[in-house]
Amino acid sequence: MRACDDDFPRSTTNIFRLLKNYRSLLFPVLSIALMAGCYAFVDDETPPEWEDPSGTGNDVAAIAAGTGGPGAAVFNAKCAVCHQMDGKGIPGVYPSLVGSEIATGDPMIPIKIVLHGFQGPIERNGNRYNGVMQPWKNDLSDQEIADVINYVRTNWGNSATEITPNAVEEVRAATKSRSGAYTEEELHSSL
Repeated sequence: MRACDDDFPRSTTNIFRLLKNYRSLLFPVLSIALMAGCYAFVDDETPPEWEDPSGTGNDVAAIAAGTGGPGAAVFNAKCAVCHQMDGKGIPGVYPSLVGSEIATGDPMIPIKIVLHGFQGPIERNGNRYNGVMQPWKNDLSDQEIADVINYVRTNWGNSATEITPNAVEEVRAATKSRSGAYTEEELHSSL
């Protein structure tokens, strides 16, 4: 004879037995459903942009007006994360632009670097670097590239002649078939 209390343990045992039999199917189905739900909202073509929810953020023009012109705005938005706001970079990680012969020398070299990127081992001021700078040719206009290079060439004690958007346009046209970042050897051999 069975008591009523015996039904609960038996029904629980049956549930666990069912789960044990179906867990090999249940786990993959739940995993796929979870991943599909996560990827349903992802669009890799356009990177997300942060918007200030309070609406009090400064736009690029306002930043430029207070921090040294449009070149400073581009530098702050695109370059400062690696080269730092003071242009000193991070020793052993990102080179300094302060007193940089590359930045202040032949103006075609920084134009090529900003357009197509830079990679490979280099040594600057006793620090070794082996990284990659991304190309900005698809993200910045000729005017923006001229502005940011001029900002670097005339700040932090740097003193070099300014370049024009026309110079950037000429280098862009002359190097349009280039794929991949420049190495230091390539930059110096192209002089």
